[in-house]
Formats: sequence, C-alpha cells, structure tokens
Amino acid sequence: MDNTTLAVTLVRIEQRQHAYEVVARRILDTLEVHTKKLDAILEAATQDPGPSPVAETLQAILAAMHDQTAQLKTLPESLAATIRDVDADDAEMEPGGRGAFPGHA
Repeated sequence: MDNTTLAVTLVRIEQRQHAYEVVARRILDTLEVHTKKLDAILEAATQDPGPSPVAETLQAILAAMHDQTAQLKTLPESLAATIRDVDADDAEMEPGGRGAFPGHA
C-alpha cells in the first residue's frame, strides 16, 4: 500500500469514526432523557395519591338516588290518596256527571 492509499483509507476511517461518535452521543442523550422520565414516573408512582374526589362524588350520587327511590316508592300511595280525596263538587264537575267514570265516585 502506498502513502496516498494509506492516507485516503485513514481519512475514511476517521470520517466513519466521527459519524459513529455523533450517533453514540445522540443515543446517550436519548438514554439520558429516558432515564430522567423514568425517574419521574417512578417517583410519582411511589407517592400516595391521597383520597379520591370521585369516591366522595359517587357517594353523594348514591345517597341522592336512595332518596329519590324512597320518594318514588310513596308515589303510588300518594296518588291513590289524592284520587280518593276528590270531593263531591269536583266529581260533579267532570263531564258526564258523578259516576261517569267507573272506579271514581
């Protein structure tokens, strides 16, 4: 091998080495970023999040639904009592007069 061929080969090797160093630095930078993100994730995962506001809201919704259910259970009896309490004057004002509708005197 003559000096010129040797010099060209050496330049080519140095260029490749420089390209490999650039790639290696980029990989190390990426790994550093990933390490920082993973450290932040691990730190967050080890902390107690505290009480959930969702659970309290769901309890309030459940309590409201129980109240509504209790009120709805009394509705048929309340309606029946209201229908029975229609006085004679209101019954006479119905079209067809008193007793025109079966089941309502």
